[in-house]
Amino acid sequence: MSVPASPRIDSSDLSVEQVYKDFYAVPDFQREYVWQPENVEQFVNDITEALYDEYGHPTKEGEYFIGSIVVCAEDGVYRLIDGQQRMTTIFLLFCAIRDFLAAKQSKTPEALSKMIFDTRTSDAGEDIRDARLVLQYEDSRDALKVIAEREMSPGAISRDTASIENLVEAYLTLLASLEQRFAQTPDGARVFFAQVIRRVKLIRIQTPDLSQALRVFETINDRGVGLNAMDLLKNLLFMRASQSSHGKLKEGWKKLISCLDDCGEKHLRFLRYFVLANYDNYKTEANKPLQEDEIFDWFRKNAEALGIDKRPLEFLHLLLTNANDYRGFAEGKNPSKQENRFLLNILRASGRARQHLILMLAARGLPDIALIELAKHLEYLFFSYNIAREPTKVFESRFAEWAKDLRACKSLDDMQMFIEKRIRPELGQLERRFDLAFSELTTGSAPKYRIRYILAKLAQHVDEEGWQREIRLEDYFDNSRIEMEHIYPANPSDEAIAEFDKAEDGDAVIPRLGNLTLLEKPLNASIQNDTFSGKLPAYSQSRILLTRAIAGTAEFGGNTSLKRAVAGLKAYSTWRSGEIEDRQMALAKLAKYVWGMNIPAG
Repeated sequence: MSVPASPRIDSSDLSVEQVYKDFYAVPDFQREYVWQPENVEQFVNDITEALYDEYGHPTKEGEYFIGSIVVCAEDGVYRLIDGQQRMTTIFLLFCAIRDFLAAKQSKTPEALSKMIFDTRTSDAGEDIRDARLVLQYEDSRDALKVIAEREMSPGAISRDTASIENLVEAYLTLLASLEQRFAQTPDGARVFFAQVIRRVKLIRIQTPDLSQALRVFETINDRGVGLNAMDLLKNLLFMRASQSSHGKLKEGWKKLISCLDDCGEKHLRFLRYFVLANYDNYKTEANKPLQEDEIFDWFRKNAEALGIDKRPLEFLHLLLTNANDYRGFAEGKNPSKQENRFLLNILRASGRARQHLILMLAARGLPDIALIELAKHLEYLFFSYNIAREPTKVFESRFAEWAKDLRACKSLDDMQMFIEKRIRPELGQLERRFDLAFSELTTGSAPKYRIRYILAKLAQHVDEEGWQREIRLEDYFDNSRIEMEHIYPANPSDEAIAEFDKAEDGDAVIPRLGNLTLLEKPLNASIQNDTFSGKLPAYSQSRILLTRAIAGTAEFGGNTSLKRAVAGLKAYSTWRSGEIEDRQMALAKLAKYVWGMNIPAG
């Protein structure tokens, strides 16, 4: 397919389906793919929240806008000058949906296959079979093509550059997300594909040549495109302020934007959460929480009550103080600047999720001890929601309702009453789904960073009990010191295969949580793909008690705190499929203590 020449700059509002009727190439001078698993997961979550209701059903109307891309045409291909992170992620999503459906033996739509590979006509009139998206920069080393060609076998991709690592992890994260959402209803992935290609929209800006494309790119990134609720609110404040106040207003607004940008926060999400956290009348006429496209209308209608009409500087100060506290919470700190380790833990568990900040904002005036207690229980609840696959819209709506109770809290005692009223019963409702999720947990059913968080929390709990001191969760994420270890190896030696009872089922048991542990890097390097009997001496030397317990506790001697810490964990002399199942159940039971499920409501 030949791209028509264009003597001027054209701008088109297109669906993903329309965009991927053409071919794209990311030039070799572009920076590499940098999105992390949490960015990828958030991208999918944002799309899902926009297109599906709280019950997991597609909404009947509405679209989701993901921004703009800048392109110029050359030899039947659009050179992608701006927007490669989103375009690459969408392409990887197509590959993941295709491979998920294939694994579930569910039919792959022909349109999906053609959005990955198809035939185009070059300017010389030749037919060329090509991927819809090609990365031309050296650091990609054809990794995207390997994924697109379904060649993701072990060793097919050497992760020797950051870009390749990011591409592979993004693809695996998308597969895990599909598994989480559609494991029981694989056909739902086809419906999801249809929703994405028809209702996700973007603006494609086409220029006649590369130099024009680069100038447009610089303009977009310097000035932004269009006016959103943030821009409109700024204009409203300036309209209501006296001329003499404009200098202070401009300075305060600059601080507000800088504050949000410093913590990587979306401006509209902050505005929305500011409303949900601080005001009772946050619901729309449809009796649902305010959405981003309704924010400015809400501010305009409530301008007098909020003080925007008469005291715009005071209102801007309120926004700014909320933003400063919001940034602190997002970075794991209370307004006093005291570190709140439970907020940091939520970041580890949930990537860039922010829904818990609605409640932290509502409680921001409370003393540190109360904020820490709230954050601890929010970590319990937020992780339980994630592991039980509770729809984001459902618990976000609950948090907005609970914010009113938090605004009334004045002390730690008030906070304890709030926890007993709201959080404990919610944990009780989630218990059965939590148990089921943990009994089936694998590296294929959750993102890699969340599996690491789970192992780290379990290890932290046992170590704190055993060593009788507080240990930072961050200590378990230092890849230069501690690695995630497969007890029955992912690439077992012949001896390890011979020692295992169901080697033919290795693909099913290797990724199970019961087959995973954390181990110091030097010890892990010494055992690699060894047999279980060969690994036991290394486990017995580990300072991580969760791992050490696998080899036994005889060397603990009379140290009762160490023995008490591992009391529910077995030692193993052999490692087979039955032992993996046994340890999975033991870790699931331990998890209920670690995430507060063992404490009854009321």
